[in-house]
Amino acid sequence: MDSKDLIWFQEVCRCKSITKAAASLFITPQGLSRGIRNLETELGVVLLERTPNGISLTPYGESLYKSSDVLLKDFKEILSEFEMLKQQERGFLRVCSSYGVFRILGPDFIFRFEEQNPDISLDYMEYPDLYVEEEIGKENFDVGFAVGPVKNPELEVIPMFSSPVSLLVYEGHPLSGRDRVRFSDLEGEALILESRAFKIHQLVREYCRAAGFEANIIFNTSGFSLCHKLTAQKRGISVIVDRISDDMTKQGMKRIPFEDAFRWEVKMICKEKFRNFRHIRKWKDYTMEALGKQKS
Repeated sequence: MDSKDLIWFQEVCRCKSITKAAASLFITPQGLSRGIRNLETELGVVLLERTPNGISLTPYGESLYKSSDVLLKDFKEILSEFEMLKQQERGFLRVCSSYGVFRILGPDFIFRFEEQNPDISLDYMEYPDLYVEEEIGKENFDVGFAVGPVKNPELEVIPMFSSPVSLLVYEGHPLSGRDRVRFSDLEGEALILESRAFKIHQLVREYCRAAGFEANIIFNTSGFSLCHKLTAQKRGISVIVDRISDDMTKQGMKRIPFEDAFRWEVKMICKEKFRNFRHIRKWKDYTMEALGKQKS
């Protein structure tokens, strides 16, 4: 069955008119009628009846229309699995990651994988946290490193590692003399945070609300380094990931641990249906071994 003919059939059912459906699909009525006839011939049944008021569905047409969304979804999933298999045959593996993860893992993490798997051509990109889940969900990438929480039920989620978060302040700030802080101490403070596309932004807002106030975010950035730069310029203070910031915190700045903070949690994710595909399995096993974790 040609999925195109089925999509055309759906549009005719919705419009209840060959002419209107053809206009919606930007094709000629003759071409649309030919596609419907092809579908009827393939199935061996009559799907539509022409009437003076347009078209009506036969019992066969009603049955097909009810099942058409499921059929198209299944067809799309089959094609995506075929594409994944083709990529494996060609030796491709597409990896995406939240910003900062490869900074922690280090460049040798990639180099060693490529050395150990010369048959695999690795393509990897970095994105803000929310984009990683979207890209994996859309199957634009095969496997990814995302920042939790991950809520998509279609994804396999494997915990990788985590990091504390701290408050970053400049020397002379009223909180700079403290050894520890709580989120309640941030009320009214000018905060410089990564944008809404990053989980840390959302979590800081949630913790401030739990403390009874709205976070006063004066500037949203697209990277960790700008949080440090603007804090050093005394434009405000920031909440940072310790493991990413180990080599960024300079003289004149101070990191202060939170007593009540969340942790920055990194998860490895892939579509559940692809979890045991050969190239993905190799990447997962390599990563688990590199991090000293038990293989799943």
